[in-house]
Amino acid sequence: MPLGGKPLIVMAMEAEAAPVRSALNLEAKGEKLHPSFSSEIWENNRVCLVLNGEDRRYGVDSIASQPAAIASLLAIERVRPSLVISVGTAGGFVKRGGYIGQVCLADSCYFHDRRIQLEAFDAYGNGNYPVVDLGDAGRSLGFQLGAVSTGNALDAPEADLARMDSYQAIAKDMEAAAVAWICEQFDISFTALKVITDLVDSDESTAEQFVSNFEIATQRLGDATKEFIELITTEGEDYAIRT
Repeated sequence: MPLGGKPLIVMAMEAEAAPVRSALNLEAKGEKLHPSFSSEIWENNRVCLVLNGEDRRYGVDSIASQPAAIASLLAIERVRPSLVISVGTAGGFVKRGGYIGQVCLADSCYFHDRRIQLEAFDAYGNGNYPVVDLGDAGRSLGFQLGAVSTGNALDAPEADLARMDSYQAIAKDMEAAAVAWICEQFDISFTALKVITDLVDSDESTAEQFVSNFEIATQRLGDATKEFIELITTEGEDYAIRT
């Protein structure tokens, strides 16, 4: 391994994670992140993976920013990773060349729904978190590089769209910026890898697109994550992650 610890993948939905675990041939360690938290640790000799877990009250996947932050914090304390990667599905943008199944790698990361119109808090609300430069690796695999923008809603009101346009976002997700914030607090390298399930600026319903394209997108997510992990964790590769 080029770094002292394994990269850590953080994901939100079990149905997103299953193809990734299969592609990477991950095995469960039989350990929970926390006694009150349903997520287990999965690993192989290259990488670890954790999920946000299941909501104890509603019995659904714990999606969005708050669960992602908690899972990331607990996993960082347990795994001590070299790099954290927010992996999952996202919305894309036709006007920036997006299409269903497109693989996007973050070169910047923001929130689009934290509008805090107070002096000195606007930049805090946007985030603009540091992202490790793995652009050459992404480009070598045909991934699209650009800004990933995070919010806690599946839809996107005009104010959110305006923020995303200002970032020139290529992917709209619900977790990446929260994970990036945790990583910044602990001085751990971060990036995000997303596959497009729906097109934010199309006339079709986001929810309908998501459901229709989910299986295709998550299979691509499994393949793309495997390619990326193998490339950045192979000692001697030009793209191998380094501190």
